Amino acid sequence: MFADYKRIEEWFIGYARNFDLSVSMIQMKYRHSFDVMRFGKRIAQALKWTDGDAAVGVAACLLHDTGRFSQYREFGTYHDGASIDHGERAYEVLKAELPYDMTDDEARDAILQAVRWHNKKELPRLSPSVTPFCRLARDSDKLDIFKMVDGRIEDGTVGELLPRHKVDAPISEVLLDELERNWRGSYKNASSLQDFLLIQLTWTLDINFAPALRLLEESGVLTRIRARFPEDDARVQALLDRLFALIEEHKESLA
Repeated sequence: MFADYKRIEEWFIGYARNFDLSVSMIQMKYRHSFDVMRFGKRIAQALKWTDGDAAVGVAACLLHDTGRFSQYREFGTYHDGASIDHGERAYEVLKAELPYDMTDDEARDAILQAVRWHNKKELPRLSPSVTPFCRLARDSDKLDIFKMVDGRIEDGTVGELLPRHKVDAPISEVLLDELERNWRGSYKNASSLQDFLLIQLTWTLDINFAPALRLLEESGVLTRIRARFPEDDARVQALLDRLFALIEEHKESLA
């Protein structure tokens, strides 16, 4: 596989400059793209990927949110349910605009598919030549969202990042029912910050690579999230006990 990462990065910077990067929410996605790229690079290095595969994976990580720029300009929101599927939008933009001479055909397909599927609840059955890159983009994106939400809670600006999830709203009983059934929460049933954090914790069960889960645990973010829930809520604490036990099992399965 071949991907000229340096030229792809230059193309992405040029593409992003077509939008108003002085708008805080657009600037946030621009920074997020590079942060996800850096997580992807660390994971690929830990996995000892070849230079060629690493370049493809890191490019997919950088490009994964290309669809967010036009999404926000057109709809004024990053809520896919109220606008478009940003993974599909990114796929269409890159298919039309990413120059063909920056990759070979196999790498181009891997990048496009990784971008297309990075935000879906689960991956479909895909070609073995594509799947690792999809997994890298998904893991890297999750790691940076964990970091970003955690930082915004600490500095008091999480409401700007997650306007649909109110800091002082109660935990959704419907969401708890859903999580207790199958550990999959729907955003339609999430209206509070704690709802979002519960869903976010379940993402950990969808981490694909051991180095990604190790980075997440080493950051301490999972412990900090757990500490944000009331200790006297027996139902929530029981759910968290079960969830953290599942996370430990998942970690062992990736080892």
